[in-house]
Amino acid sequence: MTRQQEIIARIFSAQDDDGFWKLLPEKHKYYPDYLHYVPNFKATLWTLILLADLGLDAEDARVKTPLKVLQKHFFDPEHGIFTLKEDHFPIPCLNGNMIYLDCYFNGSPGKKSMQALKFFFKYQRFDDGNYLVEKNAFCTNTSCYGKHSCYWGITKLLKGISFIPIEQRTKEIKDLLDRCIRFVLLHKVCFSSHKEGKIMIKSMDKLTFPNMYKSDFLEILWLLKREKVKSDKINCAVELLKSKKQAGEEWHLERQFNNLITSIGAVNKPNDFVTRRAKEVLEFYS
Repeated sequence: MTRQQEIIARIFSAQDDDGFWKLLPEKHKYYPDYLHYVPNFKATLWTLILLADLGLDAEDARVKTPLKVLQKHFFDPEHGIFTLKEDHFPIPCLNGNMIYLDCYFNGSPGKKSMQALKFFFKYQRFDDGNYLVEKNAFCTNTSCYGKHSCYWGITKLLKGISFIPIEQRTKEIKDLLDRCIRFVLLHKVCFSSHKEGKIMIKSMDKLTFPNMYKSDFLEILWLLKREKVKSDKINCAVELLKSKKQAGEEWHLERQFNNLITSIGAVNKPNDFVTRRAKEVLEFYS
């Protein structure tokens, strides 16, 4: 059994009879709004992201029912997006993750994902230290739509769109993807656009797996590679990745989630999943 197969087997051994992971009891203070979202990185949403990032067979029947339940639970029909009710509304990172899961496991975006994509085509902001255009109604949510738009929201939308088959991307989807990529290139993947050479967000230069609502610089490079994006603005991040290669032609896990449903490896040790992504990126950008 491969390392990947071992981890996937451990994950499914923790799945309950209804198909979920770490289900909140009805008396929990976060029930029902945060059902499948809490506890962080152990609930069903995060576990499905972990399985997709691990490369689980997309046809695996064990994920189909929980994904359908999540789509129904998080979907807000009034606005046509996935939400946590009022928390961080409209929360683009959640929507990017839900679109990613939909496309990874179902092969294409369903009706709910398409509605969410239309919403973010219209309302997603790409501000870089100042409001570039007139504020919209959602700028009261300064966590996502402050003077600097939340980078994680943009990179997760990029991730979700990247798994939409090219032939199924509408003009609006292509435009939203292009704006996400331009914003990433403005920041040279992981660097401040205002202070040359400074890592934009603490620890995003640390190699991490899986990538939940935050990304490390490697996941962003990997997504740019998926979209066949080539630009001189990527070079610094590529060189950073090269500098982290170990003598044994592998890369270490540098930052770990301590509360995943199962361990995927130790910090400062060779990591199969980080190494595989790094090699894919460098093969493309060589």
